[in-house]
Amino acid sequence: MLKFSIKNAFRKKSTAILSSIGVGIGLMLVFVIGAFTAGVTAQFQENLSETIGIVEILEKDVLGRENSHLPINFTNDLYNTPNVGEDIFKLIPESQAPFFYTSNYFGVDKLVNAQDTLTLIGINLTLDQEWGGPTTKILQGNIFNLEENETIIDSRLLSVAQFPVSIGDAIKIKLDLGGTILVNLTIVGVYQEDDIGAPSFVPRQYYIYTDIQTLWDLLDKSGLETNTYSSIKLRFNVKTTQETEKYAEEINTYSESGGYAPVYVTATALSAFLESIEETFALFDAFAGIIGFIAVLAGGTAIIVTQLMSVTTRLKEFAILKSTGWKNRHIFTNVIIESLTLGILGAVIGLTLGSILVLFFSSGGSPFGGASAIITLEGIVEVVAYALGLGILGGLYPGIKAARVRPVVVLKGE
Repeated sequence: MLKFSIKNAFRKKSTAILSSIGVGIGLMLVFVIGAFTAGVTAQFQENLSETIGIVEILEKDVLGRENSHLPINFTNDLYNTPNVGEDIFKLIPESQAPFFYTSNYFGVDKLVNAQDTLTLIGINLTLDQEWGGPTTKILQGNIFNLEENETIIDSRLLSVAQFPVSIGDAIKIKLDLGGTILVNLTIVGVYQEDDIGAPSFVPRQYYIYTDIQTLWDLLDKSGLETNTYSSIKLRFNVKTTQETEKYAEEINTYSESGGYAPVYVTATALSAFLESIEETFALFDAFAGIIGFIAVLAGGTAIIVTQLMSVTTRLKEFAILKSTGWKNRHIFTNVIIESLTLGILGAVIGLTLGSILVLFFSSGGSPFGGASAIITLEGIVEVVAYALGLGILGGLYPGIKAARVRPVVVLKGE
Protein backbone atom coordinates (compact mmCIF):
# COMPACT_ATOMS: atom_id res chain seq x y z
CA MET A 1 0.00 0.00 0.00
CA LEU A 2 2.85 2.37 0.82
CA LYS A 3 4.30 2.35 -2.68
CA PHE A 4 0.83 2.64 -4.20
CA SER A 5 -0.06 5.61 -1.98
CA ILE A 6 3.18 7.49 -2.64
CA LYS A 7 2.74 7.02 -6.37
CA ASN A 8 -0.85 8.28 -6.21
CA ALA A 9 0.28 11.42 -4.36
CA PHE A 10 1.91 12.57 -7.60
CA ARG A 11 -0.82 11.51 -9.99
CA LYS A 12 -1.25 15.19 -10.79
CA LYS A 13 2.40 16.13 -10.65
CA SER A 14 2.17 19.89 -11.12
CA THR A 15 -0.55 20.30 -8.49
CA ALA A 16 1.26 18.06 -6.00
CA ILE A 17 4.61 19.78 -6.48
CA LEU A 18 3.10 23.26 -6.16
CA SER A 19 1.34 22.12 -3.00
CA SER A 20 4.61 20.86 -1.52
CA ILE A 21 6.39 24.08 -2.51
CA GLY A 22 3.72 26.08 -0.68
CA VAL A 23 4.28 24.00 2.45
CA GLY A 24 8.04 24.20 1.94
CA ILE A 25 8.07 28.01 1.86
CA GLY A 26 6.17 28.16 5.15
CA LEU A 27 8.48 25.58 6.74
CA MET A 28 11.51 27.45 5.38
CA LEU A 29 10.38 30.57 7.24
CA VAL A 30 9.97 28.61 10.47
CA PHE A 31 13.40 27.00 10.02
CA VAL A 32 15.21 30.29 9.30
CA ILE A 33 13.56 32.10 12.22
CA GLY A 34 14.43 29.18 14.49
CA ALA A 35 18.05 29.12 13.34
CA PHE A 36 18.57 32.83 13.94
CA THR A 37 16.71 32.66 17.24
CA ALA A 38 19.10 29.92 18.36
CA GLY A 39 22.06 32.02 17.25
CA VAL A 40 20.84 35.14 19.02
CA THR A 41 20.03 33.17 22.18
CA ALA A 42 23.51 31.64 22.20
CA GLN A 43 25.07 35.09 21.78
CA PHE A 44 22.94 36.54 24.56
CA GLN A 45 23.85 33.67 26.86
CA GLU A 46 27.54 34.20 26.14
CA ASN A 47 27.25 37.93 26.82
CA LEU A 48 25.24 37.22 29.94
CA SER A 49 27.82 34.81 31.31
CA GLU A 50 30.53 37.43 30.75
CA THR A 51 28.62 40.10 32.70
CA ILE A 52 27.59 38.00 35.69
CA GLY A 53 29.37 39.43 38.71
CA ILE A 54 29.83 42.92 37.21
CA VAL A 55 28.21 45.94 38.87
CA GLU A 56 28.46 49.41 37.31
CA ILE A 57 28.46 52.53 39.50
CA LEU A 58 27.24 55.91 38.19
CA GLU A 59 26.52 59.20 39.89
CA LYS A 60 22.84 59.24 40.82
CA ASP A 61 20.21 61.12 38.82
CA VAL A 62 22.40 62.20 35.91
CA LEU A 63 21.45 62.24 32.24
CA GLY A 64 23.96 60.09 30.38
CA ARG A 65 27.18 58.55 31.56
CA GLU A 66 29.23 61.51 30.33
CA ASN A 67 27.48 63.68 32.94
CA SER A 68 28.39 61.35 35.79
CA HIS A 69 31.28 62.72 37.88
CA LEU A 70 32.69 60.47 40.59
CA PRO A 71 35.73 61.66 42.57
CA ILE A 72 38.93 59.68 42.14
CA ASN A 73 39.03 58.72 45.82
CA PHE A 74 35.56 57.15 45.52
CA THR A 75 37.22 53.82 44.80
CA ASN A 76 38.43 53.80 48.41
CA ASP A 77 34.86 54.40 49.59
CA LEU A 78 33.69 51.38 47.61
CA TYR A 79 36.29 49.14 49.25
CA ASN A 80 34.98 50.38 52.61
CA THR A 81 31.33 49.63 51.80
CA PRO A 82 29.83 47.15 54.33
CA ASN A 83 29.05 43.68 52.93
CA VAL A 84 30.59 44.71 49.61
CA GLY A 85 34.13 46.04 49.86
CA GLU A 86 35.75 42.85 51.11
CA ASP A 87 34.20 40.89 48.22
CA ILE A 88 35.36 43.14 45.38
CA PHE A 89 37.55 41.01 43.12
CA LYS A 90 38.54 43.65 40.56
CA LEU A 91 37.77 47.28 39.86
CA ILE A 92 38.01 49.41 36.74
CA PRO A 93 37.18 53.16 36.50
CA GLU A 94 36.33 54.87 33.21
CA SER A 95 35.87 58.44 32.07
CA GLN A 96 33.50 59.03 29.15
CA ALA A 97 33.86 61.95 26.77
CA PRO A 98 30.82 64.16 26.07
CA PHE A 99 28.76 63.13 23.04
CA PHE A 100 29.80 66.09 20.89
CA TYR A 101 33.44 64.93 20.94
CA THR A 102 32.60 62.23 18.39
CA SER A 103 29.24 63.46 16.99
CA ASN A 104 30.81 63.81 13.52
CA TYR A 105 30.70 60.02 13.37
CA PHE A 106 26.98 59.56 14.15
CA GLY A 107 24.26 58.78 11.62
CA VAL A 108 23.65 56.44 8.68
CA ASP A 109 26.22 58.24 6.54
CA LYS A 110 28.87 57.22 9.08
CA LEU A 111 27.50 54.06 10.74
CA VAL A 112 24.79 51.47 9.96
CA ASN A 113 21.87 53.07 11.81
CA ALA A 114 20.99 56.69 12.51
CA GLN A 115 20.89 55.83 16.23
CA ASP A 116 24.34 54.18 16.29
CA THR A 117 26.94 56.12 18.24
CA LEU A 118 30.70 56.32 18.59
CA THR A 119 31.93 57.05 22.11
CA LEU A 120 35.38 57.93 23.42
CA ILE A 121 36.36 56.38 26.75
CA GLY A 122 39.41 57.10 28.88
CA ILE A 123 40.77 54.15 30.87
CA ASN A 124 43.60 53.39 33.26
CA LEU A 125 45.92 51.13 31.29
CA THR A 126 47.22 49.19 34.30
CA LEU A 127 43.77 48.54 35.78
CA ASP A 128 42.37 47.63 32.35
CA GLN A 129 45.11 45.02 31.90
CA GLU A 130 44.21 43.53 35.30
CA TRP A 131 40.51 43.62 34.46
CA GLY A 132 40.96 41.92 31.09
CA GLY A 133 39.52 44.85 29.18
CA PRO A 134 39.92 46.01 25.57
CA THR A 135 43.68 46.55 25.85
CA THR A 136 44.05 42.79 26.44
CA LYS A 137 42.08 41.90 23.28
CA ILE A 138 44.12 43.59 20.56
CA LEU A 139 43.59 42.00 17.12
CA GLN A 140 45.60 44.44 15.05
CA GLY A 141 48.26 46.97 15.94
CA ASN A 142 49.18 47.82 19.51
CA ILE A 143 47.78 49.36 22.67
CA PHE A 144 47.91 53.14 22.98
CA ASN A 145 50.85 54.93 24.58
CA LEU A 146 50.23 57.16 27.57
CA GLU A 147 49.46 60.82 26.76
CA GLU A 148 50.25 60.39 23.06
CA ASN A 149 46.78 61.17 21.60
CA GLU A 150 46.35 57.57 20.47
CA THR A 151 43.29 55.32 20.47
CA ILE A 152 42.24 51.73 19.94
CA ILE A 153 38.93 51.03 18.19
CA ASP A 154 36.08 48.48 18.25
CA SER A 155 36.66 45.65 15.74
CA ARG A 156 33.04 45.92 14.54
CA LEU A 157 33.87 49.34 13.09
CA LEU A 158 35.99 47.64 10.43
CA SER A 159 32.82 46.41 8.72
CA VAL A 160 30.33 49.20 9.50
CA ALA A 161 32.27 52.47 9.55
CA GLN A 162 31.91 54.80 6.59
CA PHE A 163 35.08 56.64 7.60
CA PRO A 164 38.78 55.63 7.67
CA VAL A 165 39.48 53.08 10.44
CA SER A 166 42.82 51.62 9.43
CA ILE A 167 45.89 51.64 11.64
CA GLY A 168 47.44 55.10 11.30
CA ASP A 169 44.17 56.87 10.44
CA ALA A 170 42.87 59.55 12.79
CA ILE A 171 39.60 60.07 14.63
CA LYS A 172 38.89 63.79 14.75
CA ILE A 173 37.69 64.87 18.21
CA LYS A 174 35.63 68.09 18.49
CA LEU A 175 36.57 69.94 21.67
CA ASP A 176 33.67 72.37 21.30
CA LEU A 177 30.08 72.08 20.11
CA GLY A 178 30.79 74.14 17.01
CA GLY A 179 33.62 71.88 15.97
CA THR A 180 36.08 74.70 15.51
CA ILE A 181 38.68 73.08 17.78
CA LEU A 182 39.76 69.66 16.57
CA VAL A 183 42.24 67.14 17.95
CA ASN A 184 43.37 64.02 16.11
CA LEU A 185 43.49 60.69 17.94
CA THR A 186 45.63 58.31 15.90
CA ILE A 187 44.32 54.76 15.57
CA VAL A 188 47.07 52.42 16.77
CA GLY A 189 45.10 49.25 17.47
CA VAL A 190 41.87 47.31 16.97
CA TYR A 191 40.42 45.34 19.88
CA GLN A 192 38.05 42.37 19.63
CA GLU A 193 34.41 43.19 20.34
CA ASP A 194 31.54 40.79 19.65
CA ASP A 195 28.08 41.90 18.66
CA ILE A 196 25.34 41.80 21.30
CA GLY A 197 23.24 39.44 19.16
CA ALA A 198 20.25 41.72 18.70
CA PRO A 199 18.66 42.42 15.27
CA SER A 200 20.54 44.88 13.07
CA PHE A 201 17.94 47.63 13.56
CA VAL A 202 18.75 47.78 17.30
CA PRO A 203 21.12 50.74 17.90
CA ARG A 204 24.76 49.90 18.63
CA GLN A 205 27.33 51.75 20.70
CA TYR A 206 30.88 51.56 19.40
CA TYR A 207 33.64 52.46 21.85
CA ILE A 208 37.10 53.77 21.19
CA TYR A 209 39.57 53.92 24.08
CA THR A 210 42.44 56.16 25.02
CA ASP A 211 44.58 56.78 28.10
CA ILE A 212 42.45 58.37 30.84
CA GLN A 213 44.98 61.18 31.36
CA THR A 214 44.77 61.98 27.64
CA LEU A 215 41.00 62.32 27.94
CA TRP A 216 41.30 64.47 31.05
CA ASP A 217 43.69 66.76 29.18
CA LEU A 218 41.14 67.07 26.36
CA LEU A 219 38.34 67.82 28.84
CA ASP A 220 40.52 70.48 30.41
CA LYS A 221 41.00 72.13 27.00
CA SER A 222 37.22 72.10 26.56
CA GLY A 223 36.73 73.82 29.90
CA LEU A 224 34.83 70.80 31.27
CA GLU A 225 35.09 69.05 34.60
CA THR A 226 38.14 66.80 34.65
CA ASN A 227 39.98 64.36 36.92
CA THR A 228 36.78 62.46 37.69
CA TYR A 229 35.34 59.10 36.72
CA SER A 230 32.15 58.70 34.69
CA SER A 231 31.68 55.15 35.94
CA ILE A 232 33.34 52.49 38.02
CA LYS A 233 32.83 48.79 37.38
CA LEU A 234 33.23 46.19 40.10
CA ARG A 235 33.65 42.47 39.57
CA PHE A 236 32.61 39.90 42.16
CA ASN A 237 33.25 36.15 42.19
CA VAL A 238 29.64 35.01 41.84
CA LYS A 239 27.81 32.59 39.57
CA THR A 240 24.30 34.04 39.27
CA THR A 241 22.59 37.29 38.35
CA GLN A 242 20.76 37.21 41.67
CA GLU A 243 24.03 37.31 43.61
CA THR A 244 25.24 40.20 41.45
CA GLU A 245 22.01 42.12 42.04
CA LYS A 246 22.41 41.62 45.79
CA TYR A 247 25.73 43.50 45.75
CA ALA A 248 24.15 46.27 43.65
CA GLU A 249 21.32 46.58 46.17
CA GLU A 250 23.80 46.78 49.06
CA ILE A 251 25.61 49.68 47.34
CA ASN A 252 22.34 51.48 46.54
CA THR A 253 21.07 51.07 50.09
CA TYR A 254 24.34 52.34 51.55
CA SER A 255 24.29 55.31 49.19
CA GLU A 256 20.68 56.20 50.09
CA SER A 257 21.60 56.16 53.77
CA GLY A 258 24.29 58.78 53.09
CA GLY A 259 27.20 56.39 53.35
CA TYR A 260 29.03 58.10 50.46
CA ALA A 261 27.79 61.66 51.17
CA PRO A 262 28.11 64.14 49.58
CA VAL A 263 28.28 61.69 46.66
CA TYR A 264 25.19 59.63 45.79
CA VAL A 265 25.35 56.79 43.30
CA THR A 266 23.29 54.22 41.44
CA ALA A 267 24.62 50.66 41.11
CA THR A 268 23.38 48.37 38.33
CA ALA A 269 24.03 44.69 37.71
CA LEU A 270 24.96 44.50 34.02
CA SER A 271 23.68 40.93 33.71
CA ALA A 272 20.23 42.10 34.83
CA PHE A 273 20.30 44.74 32.10
CA LEU A 274 21.14 42.11 29.48
CA GLU A 275 18.36 39.87 30.75
CA SER A 276 15.89 42.71 30.23
CA ILE A 277 17.11 43.09 26.63
CA GLU A 278 16.76 39.35 26.10
CA GLU A 279 13.18 39.46 27.40
CA THR A 280 12.38 42.27 24.97
CA PHE A 281 13.85 40.30 22.09
CA ALA A 282 11.81 37.25 23.17
CA LEU A 283 8.66 39.25 22.33
CA PHE A 284 10.00 39.93 18.84
CA ASP A 285 10.89 36.25 18.50
CA ALA A 286 7.38 35.20 19.55
CA PHE A 287 5.86 37.58 17.01
CA ALA A 288 8.12 36.22 14.27
CA GLY A 289 7.18 32.69 15.31
CA ILE A 290 3.48 33.51 14.95
CA ILE A 291 4.10 34.83 11.45
CA GLY A 292 5.95 31.62 10.60
CA PHE A 293 3.13 29.49 12.01
CA ILE A 294 0.55 31.37 9.93
CA ALA A 295 2.73 30.87 6.84
CA VAL A 296 2.90 27.14 7.57
CA LEU A 297 -0.89 26.91 7.96
CA ALA A 298 -1.36 28.81 4.71
CA GLY A 299 0.89 26.32 2.99
CA GLY A 300 -0.94 23.48 4.74
CA THR A 301 -4.24 24.48 3.15
CA ALA A 302 -2.62 23.67 -0.18
CA ILE A 303 -2.39 20.03 0.91
CA ILE A 304 -6.07 19.99 1.90
CA VAL A 305 -7.14 21.51 -1.43
CA THR A 306 -4.88 19.17 -3.41
CA GLN A 307 -6.15 16.09 -1.60
CA LEU A 308 -9.78 17.14 -1.91
CA MET A 309 -9.36 17.62 -5.65
CA SER A 310 -7.60 14.27 -5.91
CA VAL A 311 -10.23 12.42 -3.89
CA THR A 312 -13.13 14.02 -5.80
CA THR A 313 -11.73 12.92 -9.17
CA ARG A 314 -10.98 9.39 -7.91
CA LEU A 315 -14.28 8.40 -6.30
CA LYS A 316 -14.80 5.62 -8.84
CA GLU A 317 -11.32 4.31 -8.09
CA PHE A 318 -12.09 4.14 -4.39
CA ALA A 319 -15.44 2.49 -5.11
CA ILE A 320 -13.70 -0.23 -7.15
CA LEU A 321 -11.09 -0.72 -4.41
CA LYS A 322 -13.87 -1.16 -1.88
CA SER A 323 -15.57 -3.63 -4.15
CA THR A 324 -12.37 -5.71 -4.30
CA GLY A 325 -12.12 -5.93 -0.54
CA TRP A 326 -10.52 -2.70 0.69
CA LYS A 327 -11.84 -1.55 4.05
CA ASN A 328 -12.64 2.02 5.06
CA ARG A 329 -9.46 2.15 7.13
CA HIS A 330 -7.39 1.05 4.11
CA ILE A 331 -8.72 3.88 1.97
CA PHE A 332 -8.37 6.40 4.80
CA THR A 333 -4.78 5.29 5.43
CA ASN A 334 -4.04 5.53 1.70
CA VAL A 335 -5.17 9.17 1.58
CA ILE A 336 -3.27 10.03 4.78
CA ILE A 337 -0.06 8.53 3.36
CA GLU A 338 -0.51 10.56 0.18
CA SER A 339 -0.96 13.70 2.26
CA LEU A 340 2.07 12.86 4.43
CA THR A 341 4.13 12.37 1.29
CA LEU A 342 3.35 15.92 0.17
CA GLY A 343 4.11 17.21 3.68
CA ILE A 344 7.46 15.42 3.86
CA LEU A 345 8.42 16.72 0.41
CA GLY A 346 7.53 20.18 1.72
CA ALA A 347 9.86 19.59 4.69
CA VAL A 348 12.70 18.63 2.35
CA ILE A 349 12.10 21.77 0.29
CA GLY A 350 11.84 23.94 3.41
CA LEU A 351 15.00 22.54 5.00
CA THR A 352 16.95 22.89 1.76
CA LEU A 353 15.87 26.47 1.04
CA GLY A 354 16.18 27.37 4.72
CA SER A 355 19.73 26.05 4.95
CA ILE A 356 20.71 28.04 1.86
CA LEU A 357 19.26 31.24 3.36
CA VAL A 358 20.91 30.61 6.73
CA LEU A 359 24.30 30.13 5.07
CA PHE A 360 23.76 33.25 2.96
CA PHE A 361 22.77 35.47 5.90
CA SER A 362 25.51 34.04 8.11
CA SER A 363 28.07 35.08 5.54
CA GLY A 364 27.44 38.74 6.36
CA GLY A 365 23.89 39.70 5.45
CA SER A 366 22.25 38.71 8.72
CA PRO A 367 19.11 40.65 9.73
CA PHE A 368 20.13 39.81 13.29
CA GLY A 369 23.33 41.81 13.28
CA GLY A 370 26.53 39.95 14.06
CA ALA A 371 24.82 36.92 15.57
CA SER A 372 25.31 33.84 13.42
CA ALA A 373 22.47 31.42 12.84
CA ILE A 374 22.74 28.00 14.41
CA ILE A 375 21.15 25.03 12.68
CA THR A 376 20.07 22.79 15.54
CA LEU A 377 18.61 19.31 15.77
CA GLU A 378 15.61 20.87 17.53
CA GLY A 379 15.05 23.15 14.54
CA ILE A 380 15.11 20.23 12.10
CA VAL A 381 12.78 18.18 14.31
CA GLU A 382 10.40 21.14 14.53
CA VAL A 383 10.19 21.41 10.74
CA VAL A 384 9.64 17.66 10.33
CA ALA A 385 6.99 17.71 13.07
CA TYR A 386 5.19 20.57 11.35
CA ALA A 387 5.32 18.67 8.06
CA LEU A 388 3.93 15.47 9.57
CA GLY A 389 1.24 17.42 11.43
CA LEU A 390 0.19 19.25 8.27
CA GLY A 391 0.23 16.00 6.34
CA ILE A 392 -2.12 14.34 8.81
CA LEU A 393 -4.40 17.37 9.14
CA GLY A 394 -4.41 17.91 5.39
CA GLY A 395 -5.49 14.34 4.77
CA LEU A 396 -8.13 13.96 7.50
CA TYR A 397 -11.19 15.38 5.75
CA PRO A 398 -10.30 14.09 2.26
CA GLY A 399 -9.53 10.69 3.81
CA ILE A 400 -12.88 10.56 5.62
CA LYS A 401 -14.67 11.58 2.42
CA ALA A 402 -12.90 8.86 0.44
CA ALA A 403 -13.55 6.20 3.10
CA ARG A 404 -17.28 6.95 3.06
CA VAL A 405 -17.63 6.23 -0.65
CA ARG A 406 -20.54 3.85 -1.38
CA PRO A 407 -19.48 1.64 -4.31
CA VAL A 408 -23.06 0.94 -5.52
CA VAL A 409 -23.96 4.62 -5.64
CA VAL A 410 -20.72 5.75 -7.26
CA LEU A 411 -20.57 2.98 -9.86
CA LYS A 412 -24.17 3.68 -10.88
CA GLY A 413 -23.13 7.26 -11.50
CA GLU A 414 -25.53 8.70 -8.92
